[in-house]
Amino acid sequence: MNPSVILLSLWRTGVVLFAVSLFWCHPAWAESYKLAFVDVPRAMAASDAAKQARDILQKKLVAKQQEVSAMEAEIKEMKANAEKRKGLSRPDSAPDQENEMRGKLRDYQRLVEDNQAAIDRENGRWTKKITEALLKVIEEIGREEGLTVVFGKGQVLFAAGSIDITDRVLVRLNERTKKWF
Repeated sequence: MNPSVILLSLWRTGVVLFAVSLFWCHPAWAESYKLAFVDVPRAMAASDAAKQARDILQKKLVAKQQEVSAMEAEIKEMKANAEKRKGLSRPDSAPDQENEMRGKLRDYQRLVEDNQAAIDRENGRWTKKITEALLKVIEEIGREEGLTVVFGKGQVLFAAGSIDITDRVLVRLNERTKKWF
């Protein structure tokens, strides 16, 4: 198993155990702390900004796929024409046709890779931008409501629904990111 995954797992377990032991050992302290959690994957996926970013990326993906499909059709046509001309053309022209075909295939592979890289970069930019906005909203709500700790849902072993602030985070995140589109 990857050592960084093991360390991260141990760290998360340690944080949870520390929080539980703090409240279990010192019940008076538990009353002075106010905890909450956010279902970050749900907030990211359900936010209006994420939905609009997915729509933008999908449109770009469709446009890029049309470009790739056009090149595929061109390559298929070149192959079909090469097969037809095999018996009719001079043997010395075959290497030229093969070189042209190889060049077109390299261009095709480069186009596919470049398109995927462009989509991945843009997806990364949107993800980073939305994540930064989400974290700011969580921090603001935490400060406004006097929360001591806000956990991500993946780190919470049990939580009463009353400490889930995901819906409030989503409302504010949607308000904040409305101007992006």
